[in-house]
Amino acid sequence: MFGTARKKCPATLRVFVRPRVTHRFTQEILSHPKVEVGGKYVGFIRGTKRSERLDERHEAMERLELHVVDYIDDGPRADRTPTFHRGDTEFQTQEFRRLEKRYPEIEHLGSWHSHHPNQLRNLSSGDIEGYRDTVNAQGHNHDFFFASLGTDSRGFASARHFLFVRGDRHYYELAGENLIVAEGPPGTTGPPGGAVAVPDPATQGPVPLSVPGWTDSPQGQERLARDRDLIAKYSGLRHVVRSDRIAVTGQVVWAGRVPVTLHVLYPSSAHTTDGLLKVTVVGSQTLEVSLTGDRSGDLAFALKAVESIAQCAADIHHQTQHRSPGPPARGGQSGPRP
Repeated sequence: MFGTARKKCPATLRVFVRPRVTHRFTQEILSHPKVEVGGKYVGFIRGTKRSERLDERHEAMERLELHVVDYIDDGPRADRTPTFHRGDTEFQTQEFRRLEKRYPEIEHLGSWHSHHPNQLRNLSSGDIEGYRDTVNAQGHNHDFFFASLGTDSRGFASARHFLFVRGDRHYYELAGENLIVAEGPPGTTGPPGGAVAVPDPATQGPVPLSVPGWTDSPQGQERLARDRDLIAKYSGLRHVVRSDRIAVTGQVVWAGRVPVTLHVLYPSSAHTTDGLLKVTVVGSQTLEVSLTGDRSGDLAFALKAVESIAQCAADIHHQTQHRSPGPPARGGQSGPRP
């Protein structure tokens, strides 16, 4: 594409990939020699996930660690030909939401697909445009997108790997030093049959709520105490700490019947505004809203936002069913319930 160039990744960037992933990658290609195949990478990020400026994202790349623990396969309604590949988005989204409920810190890290039927070794212009659109989307939870291209029947062994960065017209190719195939740390689950196997945070023990910029300041301590009182009213919510950032994550029930997944990432300190609010309603119609800025790390605001977002999802569902939406519930019945 015009204005696009491939560059090398910083030598210090690391992408850790489990052997299970490389094996599945290769077997998928060998099992389908005549059509392109692929999947959605899932795993965890160590480092800065979101930055306001491109130069800050470039600095974050140098310390970035992506941990690819598995991938979600194409799904039953994937469209695959010798020259085209598109996964079953609805299936993949549902699978990711199931994982997210159990492992709230899990991320969609990127995707892979193959060119092995034609053995083209380069990303197509459509691939590049699609990956750039994804990493720039407001709903994408971090600033990076890891993409792999299988080029022949050797599978992962001969694949090429790339990183796309939010707001960057360039994209970056990983060298051998950037990619490490290794098992995860001790205390992780094994693959239960054909399901996605990811680290179980419960096996790592509780993480104390002690984060510089929050628990060491009067303003932060007051805010945390207020939020603990809010969380106590909702059995599905909990505080977590990952990579020195505090978050509230879990599920609330809107109008007594609609489960809503909520993830509130606190700002890096009580005096900054780099938080993230993510609200997801999954049903016959999936609605996901992400927000950055001043109110994004405000738990009280997030709980109020749940009502509007869930009502919007309900309206969309009614419209697709060709029915008029009913009147809004009154007397507090439309709000999230403990």
